[in-house]
This record gives sequence, C-alpha cells and structure tokens, in this order.
Amino acid sequence: MMIRKKKRQRLLLLALALCMLLLLLYYAVFSQSVTQTPQQFSVILYQYTDNDWTSLQDGIRQAEKDENVVVNYVSVSPNTTIVNELELIAREIENGAEGVLFAPVDSDIPTDRFNSLTETAPIVTLETGIGETDADISANNYEMGYRLGSEIGSDMLATGEKHLYLIKEYMERQSVRQRFQGVTDAVKAAVPDAVIEEYQRSEGDYGLAVSIAAMYENGQKDAYIAALDKFCTEAVIEASQSSALEGDTRRIFSERAYGIGNTEKTVIGLDTGCIRGLVYQNEFNIGYQGLQALVSRTRSSGFSPAAIEFYYVTRDTLYEPEHQRLLFPLG
Repeated sequence: MMIRKKKRQRLLLLALALCMLLLLLYYAVFSQSVTQTPQQFSVILYQYTDNDWTSLQDGIRQAEKDENVVVNYVSVSPNTTIVNELELIAREIENGAEGVLFAPVDSDIPTDRFNSLTETAPIVTLETGIGETDADISANNYEMGYRLGSEIGSDMLATGEKHLYLIKEYMERQSVRQRFQGVTDAVKAAVPDAVIEEYQRSEGDYGLAVSIAAMYENGQKDAYIAALDKFCTEAVIEASQSSALEGDTRRIFSERAYGIGNTEKTVIGLDTGCIRGLVYQNEFNIGYQGLQALVSRTRSSGFSPAAIEFYYVTRDTLYEPEHQRLLFPLG
C-alpha cells in the first residue's frame, strides 16, 4: 500500500515537473514572438516629376504583409543625383534599415562607393541596373524595346512612312539605353532603310512636352515618334495635346506615337487616343519580388525570382482582362 502511494506521488511530481517545463517553453516562445521587432527595410526610387510607381509600390506593400516586415519609403526630389541617392542609402542603413530596394537615377554609379554599401547591408536594384550589370528585378529592357520597335516597323510597312523620331532622354539609365538599342534593332530589321533620328533637348530648351511638339511641327510631319520610359511617354502625351500641333499634324502625331510605361497618365493617354501603342512591364511583380529577394538575403534563404513579364497594348486591347488586371488595379 505504502509502495503504491509513493509511486503515485512520484508520478504526480513528474507530471507537475513536465507541466512546468511546458509552461516555461511556452512563455519563452510567446515572449520572444511578442517582443521581436519586425525587420525594417527602405525603398529609394528615382523620381523626375509627378510620374508614379503606384503598381510597384502596391507589390511592395503586399510583400510587406506576406513577409511581416516594415518598409520605409524615402522621398526623392526630381533633381536628386546618384550621389544623393547613395547618401540616402547610407543614411537609411545607419538608421537601422536591414536592406534597401533601389531604382537608381543613373547607372553610371561610383562602383567602389556602391560596393562598400552592399557590404554593410543587401541592396536590390529595380528596373535599371548598375554599370553594365542588369537590375536584380526587371523585365528584359532590350526585349521591351525590341517589341516596341517591331510594332513601329510593322506599321511603317503598312503606311510607307520610314522616318522615326526616337527620344533620347535619360540615357544615363541602363534600362533606357537597352530599350533604345532594342527599338533601333527592331525597326532596322523590319525596315532596313528607315531613318531613325535621335531627338534630345538642347540646353536652354523648354520642358520636354513643349520641345517635342515644336520639333514635330517644324520637322517631318508624317514621322513616327517613340518614347522609352514613363516620363518621356507622358511628355509625348502632353505634346499630342499642344496647341503647337494643329489639324492633320496633331492626328498623325497621335496615330504614330508609341511609348513605354504604365502610369495613370500613360494609360489615360492611350485610352483617349493620344498615342497608338504602349509597352509596359508588370511593375507589381517587380515590387513584390524585389522585397522578397531583399528579405531572403537577410535571412540567408534561397530565392529565385521569376521572369518579369511585359506586354504590348493598344487602345483596342486596353480593356482585355489581362491588361485590365494590371493597368487598372482595384486599389
């Protein structure tokens, strides 16, 4: 009887000890999860004017929720230089950012300074790369340009017009240089004797939209015109509405204008007939995969980004389901 009683006591003590151990483990894990501070990251994107990154930022915000991290967006003025951006990156890292998403305003960057920053925290480049190195997360910029040039070349064959004004602005960005080469190669492949005239504002010229309208009015009035980034595409849209273009000149300008970008202004310009066609990349996925890549680098976990897709859209195809999903987000 006494032996059984002592045995029950030992079992009871063992059960109590096990309960205490489980409680200690629970509170240790619970307190850690409560007090653990989410990882913090920063986003620095070049900004020329009121052109926006809405879709890309939507992708970042979705990844922010999915990865349970905190993202700080750094305001950048239109006159920010690459040196300014590097200073901003350094400041964000010093202030506790564990990594930075970065769309450089200029690809010709001081590589020693950039490399020293990447040694302190991971930096993921978006849309445009550094030097000759492609961006970490972007659609293929050369192929985007080639697709745009193929559409222009096809239309040139249909109309017989062989003159193209190719806007040569912001060539300091690698992405624009690659698109420029893609358009040139595609147009020449379709129309070998095409005349491609590179247009760039001269020092002292008015704003880009005013300059484009004046150039077209005083130049080859049946020519095609192509822009290679969202800011220049917005300027082409503004030029199409300029009082400097009148009658048939304005109509022909709009019928032969093409661009790259997916801001609200470029989409509205396409929808209202200010331009003929638009190439755009899936910026939501650029933002989403960019933050995922950054988080994985800090956690030493494997992450292989999927290819970023791009699309060609016209006024006639704008409201097809795929374009609607990407160009008219529900917010």
